[in-house]
Amino acid sequence: MKRILAGYDGSNESRVAVGFAADLAQALNCQLTIATSVYFQEAFGAPELQLKVAQWEAQEKVRCAGALKEAAAGAARPGVRVETAVLSGPPAEALAEQAKIGDVDLVVVGHRGRGAISRFLTGSVADRLVQICSKPVTVVR
Repeated sequence: MKRILAGYDGSNESRVAVGFAADLAQALNCQLTIATSVYFQEAFGAPELQLKVAQWEAQEKVRCAGALKEAAAGAARPGVRVETAVLSGPPAEALAEQAKIGDVDLVVVGHRGRGAISRFLTGSVADRLVQICSKPVTVVR
């Protein structure tokens, strides 16, 4: 195994997943990439609104880069090279695409442990990722 991709959204569950991925990367002597995704629906309407949404997205990417820096510091382990990536698009789809193009051997994500009805109504990144990712996915609860 050469590279593990860990999804991060700032939640406690994603912190646990990143820690798990970092420990696994250390044990397997491989690289760790911690990634998050920024996604804003395309704005329709006035050009001013479209510009404002683009500004919000750019600001969110900067904020996420800072959060990833903190996550990478927490995931530091001897012998593990940690990278970060701010992706664009819906989280599950963005992580699946990064896994496909990024020479990733395993994807690790956290799961909030919500019930079936809640997942049905709001969706679950982990559930969706397991369905669409071409690489193995480990869901940490």
